[in-house]
Amino acid sequence: MGPAPKTPILVAIIPDKEDRIQRILNGHDPTFVKNCDEARRLLEKQEFGLVIIGVHFDESQMFSLLGDIRAHAKYRKVPILCVMGSRGRMLTDIAIEGLDHAIKAMMANGFLNLEKIQDDDDGNAKIRRIVDYLILLDGELQQLADGAERNGAPNNGRLLGQPRRRSADKEAAG
Repeated sequence: MGPAPKTPILVAIIPDKEDRIQRILNGHDPTFVKNCDEARRLLEKQEFGLVIIGVHFDESQMFSLLGDIRAHAKYRKVPILCVMGSRGRMLTDIAIEGLDHAIKAMMANGFLNLEKIQDDDDGNAKIRRIVDYLILLDGELQQLADGAERNGAPNNGRLLGQPRRRSADKEAAG
């Protein structure tokens, strides 16, 4: 995969990580927000190709914002990357693992502990590759879905690659 195209990215993180995230997202179009209300307003008005949310954003409102984004029809499939910074040092490995599971259960695409990745050119390049991968993968999936629907195969709310339900399955579920 080559570099991702310039993409509008909503960034909801605490201020102490803004400089690093700005450097990582150089070449994209990041919009930093200060609280959940501002994030929700912008999500209504603009289109974003990726959302980055910090665990401790707006007094630890990450899960609330994540739930709101996934509940919004326009953003159900937009990639979301959750990140944790220096405040995560206070958490045990088990607590961080629990966060990782909860974040993925709420359908975020990834979770990064920024404290485990060096804040240098190599470390930030690794994070940038993850960001670009999520953007490119989302674009590829959208093209596949659009192409399948244009060729007469409606998606019917299924995830790509998810098998169609047999009629017996439909009756049992219905």
